Amino acid sequence: MSHTILAIDDSKKILDIIKYFLEQEGYAVKAVPDPLEGIKIAKAGGIDLILLDIMMPGMDGYTVCDTLKKDDATKDIPVVMLTAKAIILHTPKDFFYGLYGFLAKPFSKQQLTKVVSEALRLTNTPGEAGGLIKNADGDAGPKPADPS
Repeated sequence: MSHTILAIDDSKKILDIIKYFLEQEGYAVKAVPDPLEGIKIAKAGGIDLILLDIMMPGMDGYTVCDTLKKDDATKDIPVVMLTAKAIILHTPKDFFYGLYGFLAKPFSKQQLTKVVSEALRLTNTPGEAGGLIKNADGDAGPKPADPS
């Protein structure tokens, strides 16, 4: 079964790389530079995973993720954040609750496909909570993907 990945990033170059790498692995990829268009596509259904950039003009990835997690139609779609390593290090840990990982740019094909396959594996395994991060209250949230 082919999974459909939605990539939202304001960089055409990054979107082209994601599309190229993941299509080589058999994934269907929808790549959009506009966060509002990405939200619309996610709400339309058929998306198995979202790769989301944090730093975008207009609407940043934090806002996009928050919007998706508050909507019944999109709240269960796993989200992997893509961003510069410095942003990850300075983001409050509670933000990562509800995500299935993050990947620092620049990334290799191996790093991208690993985080995508791991997030899909975790979300398609009933009762699988071992790969999830716990928030301050001890609730299960995602475990950040190993960026190596």
